[in-house]
Amino acid sequence: MLLLAAAAGLAAPAQAAGAVAEGEDEGEINLVAPAEPQEEPAPWRGSEFSYRNVATVSGMDRSSELTWNPYWAMEFGFKLRWYFDEHWFAGARLDVTREVTEADDTTYAGEAWVQDLLLSGGGTRFVTIPGVGIDVSADVTLTLPASKVSQARTLYLGIGPNVRLSRGWEWGGDWEVGYHVRFNSYLHEATTAELETPLIPSCAGSGQGCESFVNTGVRNAQWRVQHGVDLSYQPLGWLGFSAAFEHIVDWLYPIEGDDPRVSWENESPTDLRHASAFEVEATFVPWPALEIGVGYSTISPQLAPDSTYYNPFYNRYTTLYLDLRLEIEGLVRQLTEAFEGGSAT
Repeated sequence: MLLLAAAAGLAAPAQAAGAVAEGEDEGEINLVAPAEPQEEPAPWRGSEFSYRNVATVSGMDRSSELTWNPYWAMEFGFKLRWYFDEHWFAGARLDVTREVTEADDTTYAGEAWVQDLLLSGGGTRFVTIPGVGIDVSADVTLTLPASKVSQARTLYLGIGPNVRLSRGWEWGGDWEVGYHVRFNSYLHEATTAELETPLIPSCAGSGQGCESFVNTGVRNAQWRVQHGVDLSYQPLGWLGFSAAFEHIVDWLYPIEGDDPRVSWENESPTDLRHASAFEVEATFVPWPALEIGVGYSTISPQLAPDSTYYNPFYNRYTTLYLDLRLEIEGLVRQLTEAFEGGSAT
């Protein structure tokens, strides 16, 4: 096979240097080599299967809180994406989580939780603003209530349009900075989350029914706005670094009617929930089909139970994770090259 490759490598330049265009004088030599055909990107680029191990930082120290409650989970992610051309795509994502430590929110030990099914469509870098070189991307994500949490919140559908602006440049490697904003609208059957069974067992025999005893009192979010910035740097083809911060605001369903039994009113609005998300990651690509991510992530509410503000970069929700991502495009390319190389041999 090496002999074949060497022969092909020697023959190609000789043929290009001595090529004679049709209709030209045979004594004239065409020194312009034919352009190499560029490989078109695969339509399934961006599709991947991921396996994550994630653990809380506070759980590694028994003295960090009054009650030691470590968290370690495995997450399996299935992400499918199909590009119709250079920019426009459709995709789907589904994650499954299984906690390895003793879980607080599952019904039995070792239960795997299916997360919400996300369906998306949009375009990446389909417009470049002239003069400043800023690329515009946009998509719409539909959230289908596949998880038990969303089903308990009586979610029908979530609709989330998103716009992202990004700018890239080269300086000791490839840099890119971006800003995005996503608006989410959630459609629920009820304004509060519900329990599987009523807390008052004798409600079935009453004329009022059990509806008033199955809600948890926790109001659902009707609207959500999340926006943030991100920065990535890739000094080498196999090494990259990234950081991102996002602020999240939820608008809750309003409380209908005034309860005459409640005489105290809060001066600050109680119809909003604030949260933040921060993440840094180092990415390694040892092979085109495998991507390894080592990261630090903090996704937390703004206020602690005692009404103090959480540190958005480090608090009890901070986690460390290790990702193994199988890139479908790289896997197909490696298998194709291996098959063609074996056939040539």
